[in-house]
Amino acid sequence: MKHIFITDLDGTLLHSNGTLSDTSEKILRDLTETTPHQVGFATARGWTSAAKVVQQVPWNFPVILNNGAVIYDWHAQRILKISGMHTAEVQAILKLGETQGISPFIFTLTEQFEEGIFYQINPSQGLKDFMNKRPNDPRFVEVNHVREQQAAWNTQSLVVMFIESYDTLVPLKLYIQEHFHGHLQCLLLQDPYLPNQFVLEISSAKATKEHAITYLQELHAIQGENLHLFGDNLNDQGMLRLQANTYAVGNAHPQILNIATHRIPTNDQDGVAKTIKLLVSQVL
Repeated sequence: MKHIFITDLDGTLLHSNGTLSDTSEKILRDLTETTPHQVGFATARGWTSAAKVVQQVPWNFPVILNNGAVIYDWHAQRILKISGMHTAEVQAILKLGETQGISPFIFTLTEQFEEGIFYQINPSQGLKDFMNKRPNDPRFVEVNHVREQQAAWNTQSLVVMFIESYDTLVPLKLYIQEHFHGHLQCLLLQDPYLPNQFVLEISSAKATKEHAITYLQELHAIQGENLHLFGDNLNDQGMLRLQANTYAVGNAHPQILNIATHRIPTNDQDGVAKTIKLLVSQVL
């Protein structure tokens, strides 16, 4: 019987330095090329960022990008679904940020699957650090006044991302949760690659990993007992509460360790790939 494996990337499948190990690559490649089972991933990364670290794996199940805002068929190279934000919602967030003297990244996607990351001149140190981790990335676009120019864009806004101190972001998160409940969702996380920086990601309430996985379950008639989900951080909470086989790597956030049915070795121990290899040997 065919099984489906969907893993988070950063902190889960990838090692702590943000790379895919040779061991994990070989296991996943063997799985997709020699068995009937299928493997995909669900990540906060966009396509360009994800492809840089996992493009060597021939993913044979649709992948989930931007925390669920985009569902992409890796094999057919086409978008299956986009859950973007309304312009009025983005405008309200940008205006709110202006009142606190902060400005975000806006992750966008065109119908031609061209990604953009727009930001205003004089970005915060957090945004600069994020960009410095991605030198020469063509997605970054500097604009004079992001709120004025965003209103005229002919593109989908997927995620608004602030990178600031925790104390700066908490009031913004609480305000959005109170005034946009049911329309927008907020994720406040510590950035795994930027010490002392926190990330507030705002997106459509429908742009979640669990919404995307549920959509794919219905599309492909996947039963929960044949679905295996792997995660490590708070943005994986929803998907790990689905009716499926759920796994937390040993380095996961305490809340994730409590939610998942199984605890497996850490990301640096190739816990995801080795667990998949073991499971496949048991179900074949």
